[in-house]
Amino acid sequence: MERSKLQLQASFAVIFSLALLPAALRSQGDAPDRVGAAPMSDVMAAARQIDQLVEADLQAHQMSPNGLADDETFVRRAYLAVVGRIPTLEETEAFLDSHRSDRRSRLIDELLNSPGYASHSFNYWADILRAKSRLAQQTSGEPYIHWLKEAVDANLPYDEFVTELLTASGPGHKEGNGATGYYLRDRGMPEDNMANTARVFLGTRLECAQCHNHPFDKWTQKQFFEMAAFTGGLRYSDASANSRRRYEGLLGDLTAEHGQQARRALRRMMQPVTVGISGTGSGLTQLPKDYQYDDGSPGDFIQAHALFGEDPGVEATAPRQRSRRGASRRRSPRRNSGPRMPEVGSREAYADWLASPENPRFTTVIANRMWKRVMGRGLIEPVDNMIDDTEASNPALMSHLEALMVEVGYDLAQFQRILLNTKTAQRQASAREPAADEVYRFPGPVLRRMSAEQIWDSVLTLVLPDLDERLDEPGDRAESIYTNYDNLSNLSKDGLSERVGVAVLRYTDPEEFRSAMRRQRAESSRPDTRERGEGQRKARELRRQLTKARRSGNKKDEERVLAEMREVAADYRSRRSAGARRLARASDLPSPAPAGHLLRRFGQSDREQIEAAHSDANVPQVLTLLNGFVEQEIMRPESLLMRTIGVAPRSRDKVRVAYLSILNREPTPAEIRMWTSEQAKTMSRDMIWTLLNTNEFRFVQ
Repeated sequence: MERSKLQLQASFAVIFSLALLPAALRSQGDAPDRVGAAPMSDVMAAARQIDQLVEADLQAHQMSPNGLADDETFVRRAYLAVVGRIPTLEETEAFLDSHRSDRRSRLIDELLNSPGYASHSFNYWADILRAKSRLAQQTSGEPYIHWLKEAVDANLPYDEFVTELLTASGPGHKEGNGATGYYLRDRGMPEDNMANTARVFLGTRLECAQCHNHPFDKWTQKQFFEMAAFTGGLRYSDASANSRRRYEGLLGDLTAEHGQQARRALRRMMQPVTVGISGTGSGLTQLPKDYQYDDGSPGDFIQAHALFGEDPGVEATAPRQRSRRGASRRRSPRRNSGPRMPEVGSREAYADWLASPENPRFTTVIANRMWKRVMGRGLIEPVDNMIDDTEASNPALMSHLEALMVEVGYDLAQFQRILLNTKTAQRQASAREPAADEVYRFPGPVLRRMSAEQIWDSVLTLVLPDLDERLDEPGDRAESIYTNYDNLSNLSKDGLSERVGVAVLRYTDPEEFRSAMRRQRAESSRPDTRERGEGQRKARELRRQLTKARRSGNKKDEERVLAEMREVAADYRSRRSAGARRLARASDLPSPAPAGHLLRRFGQSDREQIEAAHSDANVPQVLTLLNGFVEQEIMRPESLLMRTIGVAPRSRDKVRVAYLSILNREPTPAEIRMWTSEQAKTMSRDMIWTLLNTNEFRFVQ
């Protein structure tokens, strides 16, 4: 059967789902134009320069580049690389049917400008920055996630992205202050936060130097604390608001009304208001009590100094106090607490130094990270463990990419646009993933397994139409946090007393407190009865029409009504699933997903360590695909794939639908013969199970 005829049948199967035109090829409306400014001629010229450097290195090592990937491989790889999912049947066929000579470049641009790019980019950065929906008790991570989603959606230049994180301040749960989550993520652990900052943004591991001089690098323990001093005086509360003083001023009245538990209840209840980040930075910290080196003494104040590059020159003066014997000595408060030292703006100096083109590692690290994101392996590996004698596998290329990153103004979408247009990125993948200590010369991208998020989002394309159109707004999950903050901030005295009265029950009558919380949750989760009533009325009317059609023997009306009933049922299930957030893209689910979810089983990070995601194979993964998600969702008659297969008239057409939907390629004649020889009743289900459990599906070729 001709492809155009198959397309028509597939579209007919989902005519009630707003017509499945390829999302990337539809009009983008108000979608951001992330990469439209730079002329394509400039992009291709930059891509050719990169290819020349790669090919010169291959030639110098008596190697040849891989051949160019065919269109079927390219379209799948492009969707996975840019929007984090496989293309749909319609998207695949639209690309394969195109005869434009620039179809690959056009597709790259369309994908970079699509909502899916922001979704996939969020997953990437959430793993690196350990973004979590819950950062600590009474501290939500949703504002942090909101900020991160908006930053990637707006294509915030990377240097500004990092600067906003390092200089963030204000109440953590107030709308617009989500970047404070970067520090709140490591609340009470400023030294750990600094070590994470150096590792993520400078590719330098300082963790070992927190307790002693680094055994494998040149950094000393004193240098570690000189870096930590940039965030000296950081406070994990919103000092700009008068909330705490206001509430404590009412504490006497509340205690008289509710007893001594009022203080404890008030502190817990108001933590969402008072948590935040304040302090511009004192530029000072102290050496630990067990410091043992001869370049300082335990408790000495240490002034901020940069590890390398031009020092920002923070000027700070350590406080002094008189000792018991009358001699003057340095004060020894706990770090980042106790008597406050004068603020000198050291956090801003910290950001200016770190996120600067003049910083010798900042640009190298992000250029290397983006290269790895597109090609599957960095020019420097690991990407976050550089030392003085670290050298890229292709030094000339690394230097060129650093200059290119500065030239594009740290525009990561534009930088990836250039990389994706190189022949190197569009060549056939190497047959195996190179060993960790193996020098890879990039004859083509590295063969690698999909991330957990790519697998989840890809199987969703087989269940739901217009997957990217279902994406939430970036701040949807944080909206209730902002509302709660505003409500608590504006409570009257009577309202505050009422809230404290309920909160005190936690300590005085736990059973009544739990009952009150259950009533509150039940009220907030009650479905919209009017919408439910309308659905029920529509279902009753369709059942009445079906009965009438059957009694009259009108087969045409019967088929029409049955089709409408299936659509109503599918729409109900879809809305119910969306409401429970079961079938949403990974970026719209809680971060991380709950234990046992398909995402976690396939290696999604628990967000506790930097880049903790993995692609290790295990038995639960097989069981999840064979007996879990595939059976429960993809095999349902209402799923997109099953409906599309269902309208294909012949067995060979059903095979083509399955292959083009799951593997994004045409089946071979041998594959068509194999599957069409199966019993018609079981062929489709067996074929879907088989294709989804092949390495060809799980790996990015």
